[in-house]
Amino acid sequence: MKYADDVLGGDAGLIKHLQDIDALVQDTERYTQLLRTMESQFSQLDQLGLLKFNRSQNVTQVSLEASEKPEVIFILANHNPSSTKLKTILAAPELDEYARSTRFDLRFFVSSFAGYGLHTRCMLPLEEFRQVI
Repeated sequence: MKYADDVLGGDAGLIKHLQDIDALVQDTERYTQLLRTMESQFSQLDQLGLLKFNRSQNVTQVSLEASEKPEVIFILANHNPSSTKLKTILAAPELDEYARSTRFDLRFFVSSFAGYGLHTRCMLPLEEFRQVI
């Protein structure tokens, strides 16, 4: 989640986040441990009755597999369309490397597309996002 254009670059910007995510996914032991933590947290929320969803009779708990390719989704809120900062970052060749990554799928979501409803059709790959922005 990135709120406003001032936080898109620098030490905690989009590129830095992608570097960190790439390093995490490459570290199989650390990544698997993160997935087990996420499973545990989801299970705890479910046991506390804090989750509402259509349950499958066959699946009793969430199982996350390190072998499956995760989606990395940048949620951009309060983006100023007249700012050139996002366009400059999107044009960086380094971003293209992450867009072609075999370790994760990179997507961008602008909250003005649909409020904060994360609909899959609103999550765009880099090339499509460049055309919209």
